[in-house]
Amino acid sequence: MRLNDIIISTIATASVADAAKARRANCPNIHIFGARETTAPPGFGSASTVVDLVMNANDGATSESIVYPAAGGNEYASSVSSGILAVANQTNTFNQMCPDSKIVVVGYSQGAQIVDDAFCGGPDGTSLNTSMALVSTGVSEMVAAIILMGDPRHVNGLPYNVGNATAGGFAARPAGFQCPAFENIIQEYCDAADPFCAKGNSTATHQGYGREYGQAALQFVQSKLGASNNTKASASTSGGTNDVPASAAGRTRLGEGYMWMLLALGGLVL
Repeated sequence: MRLNDIIISTIATASVADAAKARRANCPNIHIFGARETTAPPGFGSASTVVDLVMNANDGATSESIVYPAAGGNEYASSVSSGILAVANQTNTFNQMCPDSKIVVVGYSQGAQIVDDAFCGGPDGTSLNTSMALVSTGVSEMVAAIILMGDPRHVNGLPYNVGNATAGGFAARPAGFQCPAFENIIQEYCDAADPFCAKGNSTATHQGYGREYGQAALQFVQSKLGASNNTKASASTSGGTNDVPASAAGRTRLGEGYMWMLLALGGLVL
């Protein structure tokens, strides 16, 4: 190899290594993924309550929504399939960018179903035909906590269940199901009156988990993050609600927090 070629090759290798270091240096300690419920507009939907609580409690935390149809009716099964893949793909992309960060995943209703399936596998009707988890090994190692609310896959008897539901959801796991790889970092919230995770008849119950269990979910997440050194005092709430509005300075979404970095790297993806 000619000296000039060696120099060019060395510079190129160093540039890639420097870009990777720069990218990792600007990664957050904590990143939250949120998956919305059926028919909710793009964004976090009802998962936003817990996403915001965790964001507000951890300095520098970032977040992004899972991008999937969240469709109902005849398109529900295909929407779940798309959502499962979106969870796997988006978390893996972040793992490749920021392998040293911790992630928290919050799913609500159909959003809980796709998170449940991505991490614990199926089968799930026509939506997923494998019992294996779809998330990568790297993601499995960086996930600190998983919050599921109103999950249609709910089944009685799981060690991470929270709430008074004993009936299964409309897409319930089979009796005896286990998710051993993640069961110690999952909290799944479901009450008996919920028509989607427990065959009840109260849609208000289904929509109320953020208010009812938001602080409990936050405490669970914080205990799993072990983030006492970079944890802010939780904002107090009035009237019993757990909704805490995030300040503009305190909310760093992925599109805002990383866009400059990707532009600086010329769109380089390793």
